[in-house]
Amino acid sequence: MQTSIFTQSIEDSIDEPIINEQQRRFITSVSRAHAFQLERQGLFPKHLKLDNNTNGWKLTEILAWVRSRPIAELKQEATNND
Repeated sequence: MQTSIFTQSIEDSIDEPIINEQQRRFITSVSRAHAFQLERQGLFPKHLKLDNNTNGWKLTEILAWVRSRPIAELKQEATNND
């Protein structure tokens, strides 16, 4: 079966939102340098090169990464009212 560039495949996500660096940093609270370090280690979603000076990330991949992070539990200290 021949595929056309106009035929959407399962892997093709034309309608998927792409977020910029500022949005990625807000959602993940991870610095730019740390995000690229994690990406090189395969521990963070890969960026998309939008042009020479602009990177983007698939929103669904970033949200999946955030959801995969462990949840820290806060310890409640006993209050002494002596």
